[in-house]
Amino acid sequence: MTGPAWRAALSTQAALSQASWVGVRLMVGYRALELGGDPLLLAALAASFAVPTIVAALPAGRICDRVGGSTVAFAGLLIASAGAIVVLTLPSTVLLLFAATLTIGLGHLCVMIGQQTFVAHASRGGSMDSGFGTLSAAASIGQLIGPPAVTIAATLAARDQPDTTAGFAVCLAFTVLALPLILFLRRGDTHRRTTAAKAPRAPLSAVMKAPELWRALAVSGAVLVTVDLLYTFVPLWAVEKGIAPVTVGLLLALRAVVSVVSRLGLARIVARFGRRTLLVVAMLTGVASLVALPFADQWGAIPVMIALGIALGLPQPLTMAWTTAITPPAVHGAALGLRLTANRVLQVLIPVSVGLIAGPFGLVAIFWSNAAVLAVGVAVVATSRTSDRDGEGSE
Repeated sequence: MTGPAWRAALSTQAALSQASWVGVRLMVGYRALELGGDPLLLAALAASFAVPTIVAALPAGRICDRVGGSTVAFAGLLIASAGAIVVLTLPSTVLLLFAATLTIGLGHLCVMIGQQTFVAHASRGGSMDSGFGTLSAAASIGQLIGPPAVTIAATLAARDQPDTTAGFAVCLAFTVLALPLILFLRRGDTHRRTTAAKAPRAPLSAVMKAPELWRALAVSGAVLVTVDLLYTFVPLWAVEKGIAPVTVGLLLALRAVVSVVSRLGLARIVARFGRRTLLVVAMLTGVASLVALPFADQWGAIPVMIALGIALGLPQPLTMAWTTAITPPAVHGAALGLRLTANRVLQVLIPVSVGLIAGPFGLVAIFWSNAAVLAVGVAVVATSRTSDRDGEGSE
């Protein structure tokens, strides 16, 4: 399967699956508020999305190395669809909401690790930053499509308050549309599956011994937690500020647009400025944005979301490329699975900690706590010895 062909198919699948994912995150927040939820419940639901990954990410990555990423991604889409159907067909309760988030979280894990492993395998001999930049840009397009689509559907269905059932139905539609793309991607995994079947199983120690792996995992986790907390607590921020759900969707779409733009030509940007420099600048921008967000109204949120688009747009593909660049090709799936495991551990611990410790003190404490997490990530990058470019230095 040629480069442009797999990029087109994978980009479409990534955009659709990500649109569903961010839409679900928003609708779960609004559904929890409908059920009388408080910041602690919102934080617990955010954590429940992450729980399956702690157990399943590394095994899923190992499976990807053996059977191909496209197959695992397809299975994830089916699991996520099942979770959405549960929400749509059964009576709404807090327990049901937790069950649905666990199921959808597991499905999304399989989609992500499958797509990332597909890119890692397909990009061999080329630029990892370019391949992951394409995947991440497509995910940002999904983040652009998802929030306005689900919030508009929810608002049109019930103007007084969001109809979360309509929103969840749109999320399910996105997931179903992504399923047929397995037909194109599976051909791209054929050679990989044949090679993997003949290759000896690589030991997990090959992943764990990678130089500075813990730094790449810590930085990746700090950025993903920021994305997670943003989608979790923006509904609460909007309710306190009296901002309509549609406006929230448009603001998050703006952030996604900026993230897409920031990832265009990523390989050339890395070649000019260096991976480490870009990570530090982007994450510092995120720290400043999170400090400002609690004080912003709907107009002040516009520059904040633009800055967050850069802060959350660049680091994700850069940390994926960093992780794969420092690990052997035979265990790329396992390495990316370990990356997701680390991300999810932080996504379980930090949202709950923020909800328990900072939640009672209001929005300022919530978003400033997130800024502190991101600042720690800046320090980790700044003190790393990782090369600024693919294939150099310690990588």
